Amino acid sequence: MDERNKIMNNQNKISIKVCGMTQMNQVQHLAELDVDYAGFIFYEKSPRYVIGKIQVEDLKQFTQIKKVGVFVNEDYDIILKTIDEYGLNAVQLHGDETPGVCSRLSPHVKVIKAFRLSGEENLDELLSGYSKVVDYFLFDTKAKEYGGTGKKFNWEVLQRTAIGKPYFLSGGIGRGDVETISDFIGDNARDDLYALDLNSKFEDAPGLKNIPLLKTFLDKMKKTK
Repeated sequence: MDERNKIMNNQNKISIKVCGMTQMNQVQHLAELDVDYAGFIFYEKSPRYVIGKIQVEDLKQFTQIKKVGVFVNEDYDIILKTIDEYGLNAVQLHGDETPGVCSRLSPHVKVIKAFRLSGEENLDELLSGYSKVVDYFLFDTKAKEYGGTGKKFNWEVLQRTAIGKPYFLSGGIGRGDVETISDFIGDNARDDLYALDLNSKFEDAPGLKNIPLLKTFLDKMKKTK
């Protein structure tokens, strides 16, 4: 049984990733809420850049949640060093990384390759070459700069294409989207949708999450299952 089928057969819920974490106590809160993944941004231009905000050893020793390091066109050796220093379980490559880069990293860690979409793309062409060298895709909203926009792209593009790989759905997901997500899952998108990626819509400031708001959203999501 391949990795994708194992994931789908063993999973009765949509996984949750909360990205842009900058405070260790909030990472602990995520684990208490049974959030599956916490994302940490190692891109210096991001307002949620984590270095200097969370102690390296504190994060490395915390194993109650899967830790994802987000990188943008970073040097291969630096990514490997960061994986080791912080005890990362996965890397999210959010830049223009090639299938070759993904392939070099895949023996060391789970690889999530992010693609920024408007909703008009030909996904068959865009994803070509990546399926065999990554563990997951992540689809986010296209912007001029790297990083999140807080806005949604046209999710219909994901329903027009057989993705064939578990993916994270990102881009502007907020408190009022439970019904929209439920409808999306019901329209045959569930086969490959693996996780929701939450960020700016659940913040009081960049990197500072509103934990009660997250809890309310997660509770509503559970009721839709």
